[in-house]
Amino acid sequence: MKHYCYICILLLGFVSCTNDSEQLVQQSGESSLCLVTRAGASSDSDDLALKVLDSEGRLYRQYAAGAIPQKVVLEPGIFTIVLYTDNQETWHSANGGRGEACYYVEKQVQMIYDQMVRDTVTVPMVNYAVSLKLPEYFHDLFNSHTFALTSGGRNTTIQEGEKAYFAPSDRGFSYALQATNTDGVTHSHSAYKFADVQSGKLYVVTYVYGLDSNTGGVDIEIKDDMQMEDTDVEI
Repeated sequence: MKHYCYICILLLGFVSCTNDSEQLVQQSGESSLCLVTRAGASSDSDDLALKVLDSEGRLYRQYAAGAIPQKVVLEPGIFTIVLYTDNQETWHSANGGRGEACYYVEKQVQMIYDQMVRDTVTVPMVNYAVSLKLPEYFHDLFNSHTFALTSGGRNTTIQEGEKAYFAPSDRGFSYALQATNTDGVTHSHSAYKFADVQSGKLYVVTYVYGLDSNTGGVDIEIKDDMQMEDTDVEI
């Protein structure tokens, strides 16, 4: 689920960008970094914060999530643009332990006097998600079920329609379904391991009805197709 954000950057020297409601910014001998916000962008763009680091890696400018201006004045030189969500250290525990999407990117830019450069920075999701899909009429046949996920020492459960988020560095996830049918018989299986994971993907664990009693009443099919969770976000 690529759930990307895009940020358009104009690198300007001796000039600036403006609109009818903004004051012209022009500083002789410096360059202006113009962050262009497009009308109608998703509110998700407000989740992004911005850091600008100088060539020595020192913090030069910093803006909180939702407060990135359209113009940032920089001196000529090499800078690193860092765009990120504030949940870099907390995304694992969000939503009752299911986690949430996390975004981060760094890109080096060179500010040159009296030269204009247009660039686009893509901010990708750095973790991945897992969701559950049950077969048709499942809830008519089973009174209750538990779908458990484990990865990197984290254990959580999700319902159909929910997502759990994990780090690719934890080398995959284990999953198991336990379900009790209308006759009171519980079906379960040992946890399965899925290791081939990549950031930005949504892994849909899809269950189908089983024909072999050794499967515990359900066969398992997993689809690892990349899907879009939401529309792209442009800021």
